[in-house]
Amino acid sequence: MRPPPLWLLQFFNLLTGFGSLLTANLGIGVWKDAQWSPFQVGMAMTVANLCYAGVVACGGRLADRWGRAKVAIAGSLLSALGVTLMLVVPGPVMALIAAMLAFAGPALYFPGCAGLFSDAEGEVGRAPPPLHAKLSRYNLGWAGGNLGGFLGFGLFTWRPLGYACALAAFLVIAAWMWRWRALPPRPPAADGDRAAHPAVPRLMLIGRCALLIACLLGMALISLVQDALGRLHPVGDRLAQDTMRAWASQMLTAYAAGYVCVFVLLGQWSGWVLRPWRLWAMQVGILVGGCGLLAMAATGHITRLPLVLCGLAIGSGYAAVYKSSIYYSLRSPAGAGRAAGMHETFIGVGNTIGPLVGGLWVYTWLAATGAPGQAMFALSAFVVLCAVALLVFQAALIPGAVRLGAR
Repeated sequence: MRPPPLWLLQFFNLLTGFGSLLTANLGIGVWKDAQWSPFQVGMAMTVANLCYAGVVACGGRLADRWGRAKVAIAGSLLSALGVTLMLVVPGPVMALIAAMLAFAGPALYFPGCAGLFSDAEGEVGRAPPPLHAKLSRYNLGWAGGNLGGFLGFGLFTWRPLGYACALAAFLVIAAWMWRWRALPPRPPAADGDRAAHPAVPRLMLIGRCALLIACLLGMALISLVQDALGRLHPVGDRLAQDTMRAWASQMLTAYAAGYVCVFVLLGQWSGWVLRPWRLWAMQVGILVGGCGLLAMAATGHITRLPLVLCGLAIGSGYAAVYKSSIYYSLRSPAGAGRAAGMHETFIGVGNTIGPLVGGLWVYTWLAATGAPGQAMFALSAFVVLCAVALLVFQAALIPGAVRLGAR
């Protein structure tokens, strides 16, 4: 039996990204309406992401042992269960449970699906695409889904409709992939761009650690930007609060659009492969976007278009970090599911601690200043500090990887 075609796997990734991000963003809205503090919202997102981080390494091993499609189906059904519970018994606590299961499901789904992308064949009679092109389609799938999830958060003002759409996405994956449930694990061939290279282990480690930092700042931003913008206006000013909610959605949509655009570029251009400084230069967008947010917050002149542009810059840099980690993880000639699981583990750890550390940072800042309007400044400062750490860490280690590749 041949693995599912690339276009279908890409569509499944889109649905998974859409369903999980929409569920999380809807939950943030529920918690904010329940008057949860930034620290409480951060804790809730931390708990949800902990479910991802705690399951994902196991998901990679199960995919290599039991089969990629079978594990991916199980993940989609687990996410569907969480959304169903929220629809049946709505409330902030159930929104947390839904977010937990909506993140635990992708922890099984993504390692299995990454293995399927790695194993995917070309059209009958034609060679399969190169690995960097396959992974571009893998990334475009979930990234397009994330973009849809952020858009949906702004559009679905009636939350049951949003949760119903997320449920439908998870069920479509499980039902359509069912025909491949018996597909056995297929180890990739160790030739071409799947062959061993002396610099790959070092580049893989650099990429994964950098991705952890990028996910830390990204999930903190996703979790807290709506509340931070809302604190610029009185709680009773419903019109202003709705406007800030829309601006947060648009900024995060631009964030997702930024990494979608760069994933397209990196799928068409192979000049970054085994040339880490080129990807490093593309990551400077995270620092540029963070400094833009900080400048707006410091001056008190926060408007929609600059917010969107900052989100676009941060997302473009995130794509370069992510591509480095996933590419060098799956370039190893064996154990694609396990390698994808380790890549996703670093994502899970970053996503888990990001809301907690970011929420604690903002909460401490507000407690020290006593000014609710300082929340956006504090969050922007957190993004800038993480961006500097991300770039400095890689700049220190990349020369060693380059020397290995030159041998």
